[in-house]
Amino acid sequence: MSPQEKEDMARMNAKRRLKERQMDLIRDYPHWAVNDGEVAAARGHGQGGEWEADRGPPYVSETTLYAGAGTDMEGSANLIRRVLGIPTSFRFHKWDGNNFLRSFDGPQFRFLYRNVHSHLVIPPLEKGGGVPLLGWNAIHRLYQYVNEGDNTLVVAGGPQSVLFINANVVNANGGYDLESKWHDGPYERQRAARGTPFEQCAVSLPGPGTQVHGVALASLPADAKSYYEAGDVSVVFEIPSGDGRIIFLGFDYAEANVPWVHALVAAREFGGTPKK
Repeated sequence: MSPQEKEDMARMNAKRRLKERQMDLIRDYPHWAVNDGEVAAARGHGQGGEWEADRGPPYVSETTLYAGAGTDMEGSANLIRRVLGIPTSFRFHKWDGNNFLRSFDGPQFRFLYRNVHSHLVIPPLEKGGGVPLLGWNAIHRLYQYVNEGDNTLVVAGGPQSVLFINANVVNANGGYDLESKWHDGPYERQRAARGTPFEQCAVSLPGPGTQVHGVALASLPADAKSYYEAGDVSVVFEIPSGDGRIIFLGFDYAEANVPWVHALVAAREFGGTPKK
């Protein structure tokens, strides 16, 4: 790690510790005196200590795949794992180790949420499999993960994945109220993609059948960037949040559709210089 990278990581760690102290103060204020999102995040607690993301143990990965309740580990989640080059365990090929997150409420996320320049990927959530509803500690830590440390939360899928964002992710001003909506494709790349990793992707993304869902453009936050859309629906967008961001890919990844695979790879290129 270069001196500049060490300095950058030290700055981010100090900023996160300061934010944790601010959360302690927010808990003492009446709810109407501070921003809604911070009130929600402050209902949970983080974990203080001397551990930092550039050293361990435990060690954290630059890309972590959620492999908990609601994911199809034999279908879409497995395809995403293979595209992103996330290895399974030696010989037995189990989804073990720090490349996979089984629960937002377990000990692993107590460390992972303090990672920097990293990506947490939520694969499409199965219909009927339920959307994980996080506890307050997990909401607090996910808030810190997204808003501090130049991290990227990549969410793929359809209505269930939109609900995951609405139910579990907050920013300083409150939560999200994204409206899940379908529109037939193909979906055209927008000018907002210029200068981003999506600029190198296809000029349009296909919409095979009903495998692609997005959100109503009118339901996106004012600072969101829509990268691919058709009609009044965005199927690929970014929501900046603090130092980090949320990237949504509205494809179910039931098959290796090449343009959508390239979009997934591009989503992992968002963020700053990754850890060496």
